[in-house]
Amino acid sequence: MEELNYELAAKELEEILAELKGDKISIDQLAEKVERAAKLASFCSQKLKSTEEKINEIVKKLGL
Repeated sequence: MEELNYELAAKELEEILAELKGDKISIDQLAEKVERAAKLASFCSQKLKSTEEKINEIVKKLGL
């Protein structure tokens, strides 16, 4: 995936979901938007998991 950070990915995902809910996407764009949303959701999920693991490692090293 291109250079994204969590905030940008989450914002784009929210925009796509709003378009889907508002019926603002044509049938021609639907598959493309759903595919992009799936990729963004996966990216965000992986980023959250990675961040959680890093935080847990830090907390463990600190003995907290």
